[in-house]
Amino acid sequence: MATEHGPGVVPAHDTYRAPPRSASPWDLHGPFSLDGGIMKQLAFAALFSSILVTPALSFATASSSTRPYVLQYGSSPGQVNMDACTLDAASDHVRDVVNAGVIDGAVLLVARHGKVVLHRAYGRRDGNFAGPAAENPSMSRDAIFDLQSITKTFTAYIAVDLHDQGLLDLSAPVANYLPEFNTPEKSGVLVRDLVRFTSGHSIDAAASLVGDPDPWGTMLAEGLVATPGTMVFYSDIGYRLLGRVLEAAGGLPLDELVQERLTGPLGMKDTAWQPLVNMPSKALRFAGTGYSSVRETNGAPRYLRGETADEQDAWIESHTHAATGCDGAFSTAWDLALFGQMFLNRGARVVGYPGWGYCTPWMWTCDIELLASPALVEATIDLQTKDASGAPLGIHGATSSWLDDLLFANKSYGWELADADPGAHVVTGLYASPSAVSKIGGAGTFLTVDPDPSRDLVVVLLTNHGLPSFVGPDGIQVDGSGNLIWPGYENMLNGIAPNIVNDLVQLAITGP
Repeated sequence: MATEHGPGVVPAHDTYRAPPRSASPWDLHGPFSLDGGIMKQLAFAALFSSILVTPALSFATASSSTRPYVLQYGSSPGQVNMDACTLDAASDHVRDVVNAGVIDGAVLLVARHGKVVLHRAYGRRDGNFAGPAAENPSMSRDAIFDLQSITKTFTAYIAVDLHDQGLLDLSAPVANYLPEFNTPEKSGVLVRDLVRFTSGHSIDAAASLVGDPDPWGTMLAEGLVATPGTMVFYSDIGYRLLGRVLEAAGGLPLDELVQERLTGPLGMKDTAWQPLVNMPSKALRFAGTGYSSVRETNGAPRYLRGETADEQDAWIESHTHAATGCDGAFSTAWDLALFGQMFLNRGARVVGYPGWGYCTPWMWTCDIELLASPALVEATIDLQTKDASGAPLGIHGATSSWLDDLLFANKSYGWELADADPGAHVVTGLYASPSAVSKIGGAGTFLTVDPDPSRDLVVVLLTNHGLPSFVGPDGIQVDGSGNLIWPGYENMLNGIAPNIVNDLVQLAITGP
């Protein structure tokens, strides 16, 4: 791990200046100065209230150990009441998956109460690599991975943040920001529908965008397959268009909005779109995922390291110079843990040097800064796919496949929800709290956040599996009953089994 990510190291006060925040009853205007004693104590009291007694997340067993933490390495799992042997079993599972050839390499990180208690690398840096073994070094803990759809959690957060500041109205029609939606078919699509996968868009454009001279025009003109707000249908095209909405509302390209409002203030220094362009000095840390046969003019296979595996998003990036809101971001396990910790902190980051890794109103060596209001941070990971009467729109409980759960199960803003019912295909596993959320990246990356104070966990599992094929026998198909199936995706999830990793991590908890 790079020295800039050492234990207890956080950005200094002068490394980031937060944009002005709109007034709201949930907004604790920060950063708070060290001489504002009364104001600081009131701010912490409000934040603690949101963490400890939040009804939206049903925190019935609030733990006094849950407070705003700075992410740092723990001295041992026992420091946060976790069993080392059970954590080793989670690690052994990942190593076994590598040894079995399901994946060629991975990085696993587990943090509880702000303490990283497991952070290991396995196997080789590059997946599906056909070159000499000498050109494929061992995986490193600071390897930079193609996140694929974990990108959506960044996009969703920016939507919530812009809403928090009054720059975007989640309840407004998309047509307020994208005039092309001012049609009889699409005028009822709300910004909220794009964020929560209820816009009525299909998974993607009807025809491939690769080679399209105007992919954005094609997506803006794409018809709907369902009435907006009536069903859950996971959509890449919806999140690409959401990125355009955020650019219209925020006045900057999507990747710049993410850097200004999220990765910059959190110190996520290894997170970016198009890392070959934006982080070229870190190229030796890029984890490869496989080959593309369409990016070279002569059709020769090109190995992808630092390039998004999704061909459509790669085409959009290279031909329109725009980041997309559904795929394309790259990051490390450490950076994603920083992101997850922000959710556990209810939108806060710790500034300064807390002696015990967290801040309280009586610690004058540290401070907090709210990146977004606690209420909206919690709403981001709460059930959002509901109809006007509050009834869930998506599947709950048993699903026929991993793809079925991804496409049609209930969602929060950009995240998949926990579901402990038998037969549910969820990354969070059987033992997570009902408040847990996760996100799957289609190339084999997984992020889990469990904000229940009795858990207070971030689990990051990044692999170089690579994106399963969309065509052929392992590609997306329609079965005899008319259901969408994707054998390659099922094989990836069943082979890696991130739910088993999460089960073992949850079972490792021995106390508050």
